[in-house]
Amino acid sequence: MNETFMPPTSTLPLPPKPVAKVRVSWVSILFVVILTIVLIILGERFLFDLNRWFNPAYDQYGYHSYIYSSTPEKVLQYPNRTQTFTLQDYEARRLAIHGAFVIPVLLAGFLLYFWLNFRKEKSTKYIIAWPYFIFSIWMVIHLVIEALYFLIKQYKAAGLYVVLIILAGLLTWLIIFAEKRFHDRQHPAV
Repeated sequence: MNETFMPPTSTLPLPPKPVAKVRVSWVSILFVVILTIVLIILGERFLFDLNRWFNPAYDQYGYHSYIYSSTPEKVLQYPNRTQTFTLQDYEARRLAIHGAFVIPVLLAGFLLYFWLNFRKEKSTKYIIAWPYFIFSIWMVIHLVIEALYFLIKQYKAAGLYVVLIILAGLLTWLIIFAEKRFHDRQHPAV
């Protein structure tokens, strides 16, 4: 018998074709950096103005009339005003007003980023999401630092614990993220 031996064929699917990376020009990157800086300046100024417009304690403790007292509980009296506020009132309201602006900005930044970056067809428009995403992250960092400062200042013992727990959680996440990225670069998926 003259049989020819044929090796079995593989039934494994072929690996997908690598997707070509969309390249952007250095001019676009420069404009992205400039746009990010402009957005951050605009956002910081808007936070300042929101506090000025909507915080009723701004006249007492705001930027121009901020009066340092020896104790934060001290109430400043103004003869022509019917309401007086403590420094804690001012800071709590400022934090609430900033949070009311920053949380929608964060949601909008994430939605824009994920909408443009995770589409099936890649285009050069995805780079426009980066400045808005970085801006929203900047605003969140600003709000978190402001909240942590408020906690430490108002609730010394509990605030310190909250800050240290948040730092421990953040550093843990950063270590996991860094190791995952390092591992992915050392052993890329086949």
